Amino acid sequence: MQRKQFGKRGVQQSVPQFGDRNTSYASAGMPAYASAGGGAATFDDDDNFSIGKMLGLAFGMLFSFRGRLGRMEYWVIGSIRFVLFIAVLIAFVFAVGPHMSGLSEEQANIALMKYAFGTVQGGVMTFLLLTLTLCQWSLEARRCHDRDSSALYLLILFIPIIGSLYAIYLFIVNGFFPGTPGPNRFDTVRSQAQIFD
Repeated sequence: MQRKQFGKRGVQQSVPQFGDRNTSYASAGMPAYASAGGGAATFDDDDNFSIGKMLGLAFGMLFSFRGRLGRMEYWVIGSIRFVLFIAVLIAFVFAVGPHMSGLSEEQANIALMKYAFGTVQGGVMTFLLLTLTLCQWSLEARRCHDRDSSALYLLILFIPIIGSLYAIYLFIVNGFFPGTPGPNRFDTVRSQAQIFD
C-alpha cells in the first residue's frame, strides 16, 4: 500500500526562461511574470505568493532600467504614464498660477520654487512629476534594449535641437518597430509582453 505524502503540491516543474519567444507559459502551467531582479520569477507554489513580490514586480516593471520591454507593454504603461503626467502637470499649473500673476520673471521663479518645495501639495506634485519622468526613462531604456541598442544613446536627448530630432526618431522606432527576435545582449530580464510582441 502506498502512503500519501503531504506538504508537496505536486511534481516540481521546470521554469520556462523568458529568453525563448516560443515558450508557452499556459501549457507549462506557469504564470508569465518577470522579476525585477533578473530571470524568471518562480511563483510555482501558492504559499510563496506575497504582496511584497507583487510590489517588487510592479516596481521593476515601472522603474527598472535592466532587461527588455515589448511594444505592447511600452504602449500600455506609456499611455497610462502620459495621462497621469499631463493630469498632475495641469493640476500643478492651476495650483501655482494664481500665485504668479503680476510677478516679474525672477519673482515668478522664486514663487514656483517656494510652491514646489515649500508646500506639502507642491511637494507631492513635484514628487509625482519626477517619478513619472523616471518611469518614462525606464520604458525608453528597456525598449532600446529590446532593439539591441544601448540606453546610453538616450543622453543625446539632452543636446539642444539634435535631442528634439532624436526624440522623434526614438518615438518612432521604440513605438512601432519590433525588437530583435530571440535573445540579445540585454536579455537579463524579460517582460511578459515580449511573448506577445
